[in-house]
Amino acid sequence: MLDLVLTNKEGLVGDVKLKGSLGCSDHEMVEFEILRAARRAHSKLPTLDFRRADFGLFRDLLGRVPWDKALEGRGAQDSWLIFKGHLLQAQEPCIPTKKKSSKNTRRPAWMTKELLGKVKPKKEAYRGWKQGQVAWEEYRETVRAARDQVRKAKALIELNLARDVKGNKKSFYRGWCMVGDVIHPLNAMLFGPGVYEVVLEMSPVV
Repeated sequence: MLDLVLTNKEGLVGDVKLKGSLGCSDHEMVEFEILRAARRAHSKLPTLDFRRADFGLFRDLLGRVPWDKALEGRGAQDSWLIFKGHLLQAQEPCIPTKKKSSKNTRRPAWMTKELLGKVKPKKEAYRGWKQGQVAWEEYRETVRAARDQVRKAKALIELNLARDVKGNKKSFYRGWCMVGDVIHPLNAMLFGPGVYEVVLEMSPVV
């Protein structure tokens, strides 16, 4: 198997080296340098700012619409378009917009300062492995340890959300947005049988 680096511009990459096969794969690891400075694009997309929304006025405007007359004799598609039009028309004066920049995104709720300190050795080990100062086996063990710490941190915050959801439902949705990904089933192996029973007890609520 011949592995290649493909580029559409001459001089974009250099110092291409084969670093041997990865595990039992018949592919060769290819190491190369990108000879251009990376530039991160920061998008500013307008989004609805629901925190400053006037939902009272929003309900009032929609309540003034004579829906029976507006939807009379309409099919599903036409009814949806009419409803959508009134909804967007009422949304404009009631829900302001804001520009959301990818530059100022918040860290996930599970990414604490303590966890950042535990994940840092992974980056250092990667840098050392790239420079030939750290063996592949040592780097792999460091990656596994960091991955385990991240999984435990995610599971812990999900457990806290499950415990607090009855008394504070807002914390659940706030945590869901901050996590930013799918909440997976909690792993009993991370915390032990006692905690697993609590999770089973609260799982219907979640």
